[in-house]
Amino acid sequence: MAPKDLMEGEKAVSTSRLGRLFNTGRSAVGLARTMLGSREGEVDLEALQKLTRRLGELKGLGMKVGQIMSFIDPSLPPETRALLSVLQRHAPASEATAVRQTIVDAFGPRAEVLLAGMDPKPFSVASIGQVHRATLAGHGPLAVKVLHPGIKRALENDFSTAFGGLGLANTLLLGAAHDAKGMAEEVRAAVLAECDFVQEAAYQREYFAWLAHDDTLIVPEVIDAWSSTTVLTTRWEPGDPLEVFLARAPSQAERDRAGAALFRASVRGFHELGLLHGDPHPGNYAFRDGRVVLYDFGCVRRYTREQTQAFAAMATALRAHDRPAMMKAAQQFGFRVSTDEQAVLLDRFARSFFAPMLVAGPSVMPADGAFEAKQMMKDKFALLKLGLPPHLLFLLRLRFGLYAVLSRMGACCDWGALELQPTPTFTR
Repeated sequence: MAPKDLMEGEKAVSTSRLGRLFNTGRSAVGLARTMLGSREGEVDLEALQKLTRRLGELKGLGMKVGQIMSFIDPSLPPETRALLSVLQRHAPASEATAVRQTIVDAFGPRAEVLLAGMDPKPFSVASIGQVHRATLAGHGPLAVKVLHPGIKRALENDFSTAFGGLGLANTLLLGAAHDAKGMAEEVRAAVLAECDFVQEAAYQREYFAWLAHDDTLIVPEVIDAWSSTTVLTTRWEPGDPLEVFLARAPSQAERDRAGAALFRASVRGFHELGLLHGDPHPGNYAFRDGRVVLYDFGCVRRYTREQTQAFAAMATALRAHDRPAMMKAAQQFGFRVSTDEQAVLLDRFARSFFAPMLVAGPSVMPADGAFEAKQMMKDKFALLKLGLPPHLLFLLRLRFGLYAVLSRMGACCDWGALELQPTPTFTR
């Protein structure tokens, strides 16, 4: 049985608080045990298959944890990564009648026009919604993303548990978010915001305008007339998944071009727009004709001009070995640094966080690109002294995830030059 076949069929999202408490907690424990066993070389494929199925049925936080683990940890065996990577695009679909009702509720009688041209079977199912292909007169091929019925209530119940936002924050921070209520609230706000497709459409339009003339990046255009809080319709922009792209054995030039495009979309978007596409898992982009297609703008975090300038100043000071300037920039960004001990910890953290950017000239992202940062994340006492600001959470998620993907691609670029190139006038 192919891994994705585990996700066939339909399954309504469970919204019961007690049910989700039991299953989310049980899945988290199961995932931890499976990961531990995998690192020790004992992969229980049957247990992993069952766990993957359960995470896909849960949607919400459980599925997000599985998605993150599928690409962020290079130490996992290929079998483990392959099974969990199914969660990047596949899960049991929401019930067809409920999906149809969501569309009818969104558009009233005219919904029949959209439904008539829509494939009832989704081609992609994620933790918040599922995507259907459609054809509509005057618009051509479309992608219709529908919010899983009941997912917002399910997520709210997930966050009401002890695992909740703190559990996902711990996954993002590799266990370092213990007792970090600010981090948990950051996760809660970001994930619940993904249930608002009006806001997602607004972010997607900003990226579309920013990259409209880019020759390496594609953002699907939002079709406003057929979008609402629970339905998001965009132009159909196909492409090959990362696995297919790599299976074609692309040339080094193709790898470099795609890697630079991904880095620019993620990092330059932060510097130039103040927007961070905070969900870098490989299911959110595709490759086509030398270009990269970007999907899913639900998990986008906005930063102020002061925050992005302070962050860039940290990187510049680090490259110049100017510790006082780096401390000042870190304080402006939100770190609690005032003592010599904190300055040493900050320097250690920043050098691991920005490690690929500190290499002179082009370099291939190492397989353990964020290894030193991950090691430091385990030193909770040191991190408590350093005081990580909550708004750093998704920057960490992006970097760890982006480094892992660029490493798999084997892209060779001057990452420092891409990070610190001059920034145009900030748009907000």
